[in-house]
Amino acid sequence: MGALPLVAMDPAPVRRTAAARGGAALARRLTATLVAGTLLLGLFGRIMAYPLGHDEQGHVAAARLVFRAPLYQTLGYNHFPGLPLLLGGVYALTGADHLLLVGRLLVLACWLATAALLWTIARAHVAAPRERLPAALFAGLALASGGLLDPAGMLVTNNFLPVPFALLGLHLLVVALGRERPPAATIAAAGCTFALAVMMKVAFVFVLPCAALAALLVRRDSLSLAERARTVMIPLVLGGLVGGTPLLVYLAREPEGLLAHTIRYFTGPHRAYWQQATEPKVMTLAGKVMVAEQVWLGAGGALALLLVALFVAAAWRGDRGGGTPAWPLALCGALALSGAALSFLPTPAFPQYYLPPLPFVAVAVILAYAAVPAALRGPATAAMWVGAAICLLLLAPRLLAGVPDALRPARWAGVQVHADGVRLRALTGADAAPVATLAPILPLEGGLAIYPAFANGPFVYRLAPYLAPRDRRWFTTAAPATLDAFLAARPPSAIVTGWEPAFDPAFERFALAHGYRAAGLATERARAFVAPRRARAFVAPGEEE
Repeated sequence: MGALPLVAMDPAPVRRTAAARGGAALARRLTATLVAGTLLLGLFGRIMAYPLGHDEQGHVAAARLVFRAPLYQTLGYNHFPGLPLLLGGVYALTGADHLLLVGRLLVLACWLATAALLWTIARAHVAAPRERLPAALFAGLALASGGLLDPAGMLVTNNFLPVPFALLGLHLLVVALGRERPPAATIAAAGCTFALAVMMKVAFVFVLPCAALAALLVRRDSLSLAERARTVMIPLVLGGLVGGTPLLVYLAREPEGLLAHTIRYFTGPHRAYWQQATEPKVMTLAGKVMVAEQVWLGAGGALALLLVALFVAAAWRGDRGGGTPAWPLALCGALALSGAALSFLPTPAFPQYYLPPLPFVAVAVILAYAAVPAALRGPATAAMWVGAAICLLLLAPRLLAGVPDALRPARWAGVQVHADGVRLRALTGADAAPVATLAPILPLEGGLAIYPAFANGPFVYRLAPYLAPRDRRWFTTAAPATLDAFLAARPPSAIVTGWEPAFDPAFERFALAHGYRAAGLATERARAFVAPRRARAFVAPGEEE
């Protein structure tokens, strides 16, 4: 039987097919990069151009003055000291004079850190590289859809800043406890970052007992009590003490001032003020439930909870796809439920109070997805892509609207406010008397002095009539009823209004009655009144350089 003839194969079609596939892959990567870059640019523009909020007044002023005056008794700060110390440290290290602009950049850094942490968590728990992107993408978009494109995630406040610290602490704790011999240094780092999250906002205090319970209960069979104490419990506590050291220092230095301005402030005069205020507010449990529903069960939140339930049910039916243990998912559930329960405590209720559980729901989606059996991973991945697309469609209009603002610095709030500060400095002189205003960021941007009584913006000033007698000594503030006498005793070099319509008229009446002349500022909303003659130099207590 003769040999079969050899048939030469033309390699050109194979090369063309490979080139086409490579080209398609490159096109997909370029498209993804373009979309991601556009959305990031839009996020940057939205943060930069978001109008100055009155919630920012106390935070930025406290950050600017934190190393010059007592944070609580003099500056009247109403939260734990994490944000002023962090942002004030940035000011001190960089020598920045654009205070609001740098603060907004810190908020952007918080967004980037949160995205990076969600990607890191996806890489740690999702085995297949191709499945990590949809997991991290949906988790991030679902988290963003929970109100973070509104003031809570745009302004220089302590609402969003705790999130990356809490996520980092959770990741470090899960990674450390997942090893055969938990590394004490990683456990300590987890305790430190959890404490830093609480330092940023007291509402995140629920992470501490949840982390402690995980340290006590996880891997009871493989770690003896002595080994657990040595490698887990003691490092966790020591790390927490290191992260909470600034708070402990303030507690030792200003114990009554700290407690009066944080715990007693919100449970006493804050609630009394809102009970009589005519502004829109939510005071009842039924109203709080409605606010929570809007934050938690928006499109992203509802999808996240639905996918967690479906993935857990799928994992229950078979072997977990990535070998992920169940306890990290249980820990995320405990964190989310604890945060949700504590969200109902403050009165009145505002949407930002209901954000703390959302980061842990986002992580729960990733962990539940990682536990889906291999046979069901295809539909689960498709569900993640569809969920991400839905969230993106909902968020894209607001993000795309920020793209033009990103390219127009003149519209950035930090640039406009700094221009106002420079204008005020030119009008009054660098060494003039303080500027009286419930918007202290404006004069501080120009390097001018302010009255400590107004360093916290409107927040302590409006509560002055409701302060308990035993707490008055711990507050430095004027009162609306005695404003004229307060300003007459120490005349300001200028008065700036326009940000607090409920209280600004009293400042304007004083200015007009005492011959202050109106002057224009860069911000359309702001109104300035300059003293008819240069006011005497005045250095307020705690303002000495």
